[in-house]
Amino acid sequence: MGINAELVSLVARMRSDSILLGDTVIEIGAQDVCVAPEVICQIAAKYILEKSKADIVNAKELYALLGFANYKCIDASGGNDALLMDLNKDIREEYGFFESYDLVTNLGTAEHCFNQFTVFKNLHDICKRGGVMVHALPAQGNVNHGFYNYHPRFFLDLAVANGYEILDLSFTVDYKSTLIKYTKAEFQNWDSHDILFYAVFRKVNDAPFCTPFDGMFAKINKVAGYLTGDVDPLKTEFSPYLKGGNWENTKGYANQSPQRSSYLKMFSRRLKSIFY
Repeated sequence: MGINAELVSLVARMRSDSILLGDTVIEIGAQDVCVAPEVICQIAAKYILEKSKADIVNAKELYALLGFANYKCIDASGGNDALLMDLNKDIREEYGFFESYDLVTNLGTAEHCFNQFTVFKNLHDICKRGGVMVHALPAQGNVNHGFYNYHPRFFLDLAVANGYEILDLSFTVDYKSTLIKYTKAEFQNWDSHDILFYAVFRKVNDAPFCTPFDGMFAKINKVAGYLTGDVDPLKTEFSPYLKGGNWENTKGYANQSPQRSSYLKMFSRRLKSIFY
């Protein structure tokens, strides 16, 4: 999707607050800079960074401004001097790529990869212990943009499974650059809009990547091999909600005449009283 103004502000703030250290960065996807030069200058001034040049034109120069002297990116196009790799494949096994970085960004790239397990494993593997991962992915709307949209609970379960420290969960609406802190109620306020979700994690250990298990069903899971935490998403801000209907709609009553629908509901209640 490119580097947006909110990403620049987010990284600059983490640098200023010493949340994000080191000088190496890698992006999946050869990102274009989609920020006006004067906005970059304003952000640089706010966070007391090196004075911004007005002519920053590529990601390498932008990350250099943010304190990252060592920049790389991975892209199937090979554009912007990208490492030519297929993120659907394990880049350690396929390409022998074992480097790791202080900052790893996934700015609208993972949704274009079919093999979701492998792309998120690759992101995990190329992040240093103590490093930061920034995901900025479509959560709602963006029809036909890529293969996938990502629910907020996807990021919670990803963090739980891999022991990531959650540094920030926010979202933007209709590609405006204001980051809104995630709550379920706030997210519901923007139903039907195009939402870009930001999840910022710190990798705190060197354990191998672990496949998340949907936390909604974690307590009844009897399949070995999944790590689960104490988080019950049904009792948190990550519980599901229905926009305009309810589960009664699945029974088909709405397709019946009012009189027949009433009879079917009464008949259903009688059956329950008999058998239950």
